[in-house]
Amino acid sequence: MEAIRDAIKTLSLTGLEDNEVKVRRLPHDGEQYYQGITVHPVKEIFGQGSNLLEEVGYGCAVTMVENNNNNSDYKLDQILLWREAIRRYFVENTTLSGVSETCTIKVETGHVIDWDELFDKNIDVSRLVIRVRTLETRT
Repeated sequence: MEAIRDAIKTLSLTGLEDNEVKVRRLPHDGEQYYQGITVHPVKEIFGQGSNLLEEVGYGCAVTMVENNNNNSDYKLDQILLWREAIRRYFVENTTLSGVSETCTIKVETGHVIDWDELFDKNIDVSRLVIRVRTLETRT
C-alpha cells in the first residue's frame, strides 16, 4: 500500500497536496470520508497458481474524495482527472518499485462516482482497485 501511495504522490495531481495521499485502514472514520486520496486494503483474491505456487491478488483500493461544498464548488472533474492519471499510471507500470517480491499489477474498476455519498453527504467519491498479484509458495 505504501508503494502505491508513493507512486500516486509522484503524479503531482492538480489540487492535491502530498499530505492528502495517505495509507489508512478505511477511507472514512465511520462518519465522514477523509479528504484527498486514501489507499486502503480490500479483499484479496486467489488465482489458479500451480502445484507449488499459489497466485494471490492483494487488493488496494484508491478512494478519492472531494467535498463539493454544497455544489458551490464542483470538484467531480478534478476527481475524474485524478482517477484517469492513476489508472493510466498503473496500467502502464505493471510492477511496483520497492516491493521485493515479483508481482504484476491489474487495475480494476470501482465506483466512478458513489452516488449515495454524493447525495447523502455532498461529497464526490470515486474508487479504483489496484490489484497486486504475486505467486507465493504453497505450504
